[in-house]
Amino acid sequence: MELLGGLSLGKVETSNISPLQQEVLILWGEEDHVFPVQMAHELKEIISKNAKIELIKEASHVPQIEKPEEFNKIILKFLRPSS
Repeated sequence: MELLGGLSLGKVETSNISPLQQEVLILWGEEDHVFPVQMAHELKEIISKNAKIELIKEASHVPQIEKPEEFNKIILKFLRPSS
């Protein structure tokens, strides 16, 4: 299945990006069947050791729509850690 004109599912591809130095938030629906949770952990290893994975329960591929309040709360906490 081709997505976004260049991203394909079912292919094994190696990454050629440099790890990011800044903190990174990876938000993932715990029940995502398009990109299973294991892919979030693989993404973390590729992009940054400073990445934090937040799983949203009872959400699948579009947690920002399925659980908008929880999604926004997690993002705000990440952006404003002292509040």
